[in-house]
Amino acid sequence: MIKSRQRFLNGGYYQPLADAIITAVNNCPLGFEQKLLDIGCGEGYYLQQLRNAAKISNANLELLGLDISKVGVRLAAKRKLDAQLVVDSAYKVPLFDNSIDTALSVFSPICPEEAARILRTDGVLLMVGPGEEHLTGLTAHIYEQHQPHAGNFKVLDEHPSFDLKEQIDVKAEITVKGPDILALLTMTPYYWHTNAEQQEQLATLSLLITPVHFSLRIYQRKPF
Repeated sequence: MIKSRQRFLNGGYYQPLADAIITAVNNCPLGFEQKLLDIGCGEGYYLQQLRNAAKISNANLELLGLDISKVGVRLAAKRKLDAQLVVDSAYKVPLFDNSIDTALSVFSPICPEEAARILRTDGVLLMVGPGEEHLTGLTAHIYEQHQPHAGNFKVLDEHPSFDLKEQIDVKAEITVKGPDILALLTMTPYYWHTNAEQQEQLATLSLLITPVHFSLRIYQRKPF
């Protein structure tokens, strides 16, 4: 799954999301002059995008990445991100209290208590999940009716430590080519809902046109 994710993301298909994350980070009170943790960083694609943007701005962006996957963290390290990377759980983040300006979570599990603990007062949590139209071109090959994932927003919306400040919908249409189609399937939870025949059908497609729809929600940590 991690290697499929790396192949697909390196193809630039989710660049609109990466651009939205970069803009959201730059719009934070500290801009790129801050300390940011990517919770569930995987193989480091979004950390790489942020590092590149910070270099263009000559900014001192301090990056940290955490993921439960050893394979993912090793691949992230090979990107030479000038970042601190660790294999650990989002439910037990090995950082001091109040030590992070911004936390980022892209399609990853989140523990609100841990996120609140490590964020500074008025720190920012950027949470990305799927919108209603996300990958409907892919799911049309799997389900009779599209079944969108709800994401992990509910645990934050109901938590007393966070205020939702803004929701940004990022929408685009992408054309996925050849082997990248199977890589897309393999990196999503939809893979576990396909049978061998559906996987073979998707693997033989030359093109897949699908909407992508991301919900980027910006939360602020309340003072304790």
